[in-house]
Amino acid sequence: MEHSLTQRQVLDVAITIGCRILLYGGEANRAEDTVSRIGQAYGMDEVHVFAVAASIMVTVEKDGESMTQTRRIVRTNTDLDKLDKFNDLSRLICRERTDFATVMSAIKEIDASPVYPWYIMMLAYAIIGSAFAVFFGGGVAEFVVGFVVGALIRPVIKLADYLQSPPFFTNVAGAATTVMLVKLCTFVFVNLNVSATTIGVLMNLVPGVLLTNCIRDFVATDYSAGTAKIMETLLVAAAIALGVGVSVLWR
Repeated sequence: MEHSLTQRQVLDVAITIGCRILLYGGEANRAEDTVSRIGQAYGMDEVHVFAVAASIMVTVEKDGESMTQTRRIVRTNTDLDKLDKFNDLSRLICRERTDFATVMSAIKEIDASPVYPWYIMMLAYAIIGSAFAVFFGGGVAEFVVGFVVGALIRPVIKLADYLQSPPFFTNVAGAATTVMLVKLCTFVFVNLNVSATTIGVLMNLVPGVLLTNCIRDFVATDYSAGTAKIMETLLVAAAIALGVGVSVLWR
């Protein structure tokens, strides 16, 4: 059933969904395209969108009147399940012109949907660490240490997020903790391949989604968003290197 929304309501719906797409790991081009389609679906004459990794600005025009709103994304929280749900919601809006109250209720419901419990996240970190430790030339010992250290890294990252630590220092702490824990494990596994194990666990910190979105933005000729993301990727790499470098000096 189609519903008509006021210009202000259209702007609120469009920018809220665009903001969530950026927040949960979507690329800037996807956010811009989604916002434009939502505005056009609700009958706006013109929709102008500018999105980068940390901000989105939307202007909608109707009958000669324009409204603009800007929102800042302070900290991203990659969640591809929620991203997929917002993609589905945007398609539903474009198809059925859903009323304002229903859309906002759906947005709140998606935001409140549960994430994986802590033990599943620890298991995921452990599997990634152990699998990559073997991939980089490790054996049984490296698999075991990668599994244990990978699992222990998750609480460190969670604690840093809880304390609202800047992402740079979160990655420094994660990398430093990884190296120190692997070094401690050499007292048990004397012939442990430290390099393979450390690199394997550090793969948990590599921003794969961010790097992928960076490439997709460049392919879509959105160079401003792509440049911002590649700078963020380089900062993550620098943070990991700094954390490893600091912990190497630890005896």
